[in-house]
Amino acid sequence: MRVPVTMREARADDALFLLGIWQDALRMADAQEQLGDLETIIGAADASPDQRLLVAECGSEPVGAVYLRATTFGPLNLEPTVQIFAPHVVPSFRRRGVGRMLIEAAVAFAEERGVRTIAAAASAGGRDGNRFLARIGLGAQAVMRVAPTAVVRSRLNVLGRALPHARLQRGPKQSSAVGELLAARRSQRRSHTVA
Repeated sequence: MRVPVTMREARADDALFLLGIWQDALRMADAQEQLGDLETIIGAADASPDQRLLVAECGSEPVGAVYLRATTFGPLNLEPTVQIFAPHVVPSFRRRGVGRMLIEAAVAFAEERGVRTIAAAASAGGRDGNRFLARIGLGAQAVMRVAPTAVVRSRLNVLGRALPHARLQRGPKQSSAVGELLAARRSQRRSHTVA
């Protein structure tokens, strides 16, 4: 059943509601720091014509939110794009058209700017959200993988020890180090195939 929902730009007093629905998307910090981050994000969206943070309301109750940003597809692909971040509807209002309204607001935002491409970021584990985005025509373009810097450094160190012929270097000669690493891998594969 559709419900009467209105859309409005977020205000500073929405920070607590946004914390409740977006906690998993925010940086790991205590709740006060996360609230401070959200207040900064709300202020930045309010001040920029290229950002919009929208809240869906039923009566005076917030029931969903989405963050929109007009930018380029990426740093290498300069195609103008509207990026949709964290479209979220509270569980008791799902399957009532609120998510559709959030995406319609993103489409309107793109159309206002003459932007032909929309991109949405969804949690890899958000099965329902990913299904919804696929149903409205958004296809998978890339997979973003994330890890703490220390974990990546540790794995690189382990990889460097496993491949003694590859000397990982930093600086301008880094590309030759990558070449040496790939050559070492090929050599190891050949030695395993021959044995």
